[in-house]
Amino acid sequence: MNTIRLLVNGFLIGIANIIPGMSGGTLALVLGIYERLITALRNIGLQTVKRVFRVLTFRKSAVDDLKTELRRIDFGFLMILGVGAVAAVLVSTKLIVHLLESQHDATYGFFCGLVLTSIIIPMRMLRGFSWRELVVLLVSAALIVFIEELKKDAAVTASASGNDVPLSIGTFITFFACGVIGISAMILPGVSGSFLLLAFGVYFPLLTVIKNFMEGIPTSLAGEVIQPFLSDLLILGIFALGCLFGLLVFTRLLEFLLDRYRNLTISFLMGLMFGSLYGLWPFRDYLMVGDERYDTAHLLPQVDMNLVITVCVFLVGCAVIFGFSRLEKETG
Repeated sequence: MNTIRLLVNGFLIGIANIIPGMSGGTLALVLGIYERLITALRNIGLQTVKRVFRVLTFRKSAVDDLKTELRRIDFGFLMILGVGAVAAVLVSTKLIVHLLESQHDATYGFFCGLVLTSIIIPMRMLRGFSWRELVVLLVSAALIVFIEELKKDAAVTASASGNDVPLSIGTFITFFACGVIGISAMILPGVSGSFLLLAFGVYFPLLTVIKNFMEGIPTSLAGEVIQPFLSDLLILGIFALGCLFGLLVFTRLLEFLLDRYRNLTISFLMGLMFGSLYGLWPFRDYLMVGDERYDTAHLLPQVDMNLVITVCVFLVGCAVIFGFSRLEKETG
């Protein structure tokens, strides 16, 4: 029964992590497992990695040491939660990609409502606000707008090549870095890992890669391994390495920054949130290459049913975060 409960908890945390603006850390807090989860994650370190690799020597002492290490980091607990979270991501990804393709403006409107309203969560974490915090906020917001403008040029290039996520050193570095950042957000209740992926322009491409990878598994099991499947596997592997590195190193750096420069760090995160709203603007001009859509210029909305639907789902997104925020506040 405890295993089933942990699987359900992991599934719920996975759902929260895949929705921008919702924090898996906050949901773990609400479910009463946050402290155990963070303690287990913090216990993972270089010692864990060394003992995993020592098993390759096939010595009995190495196996015993690994068993001891797995108990120390509460591996069973983490594994069950992880299985639930991964299942949630796999189940949700196809639905979100479908909504992006069939209901583009409304889906972006919903995400926009989630992110805009979720700014109240880090605002509550601030201990005062001065010109220094304002400068950091504006710089980080400008950084995201700059990245969004670069993405427009990248969209034209990608549309010309017909490749959603072109393989390049830049792509690998981006996915690795965003894996580091995304997993690091888990240590903070109120900060959404998927939002940070969204802010840096990786969220939607990552969903597409996961969806394509899942669709390619039956073909690969049948013995026909195709190039796009291998490319998706490579990108997911690099992202996973980034998550591992973030777990080992960056979470500790983020804790240090929050301890020494709390307000400036939170202001930087808030700036990312404000800046991402520019990239989430639902109404866009776009290019179509085959079945693929590539967003380009921002447009003013026309007064029609599409605008009404987009505003309605925007308000639903706001309501979701208000409810989520209230749960966090009541939990303490």
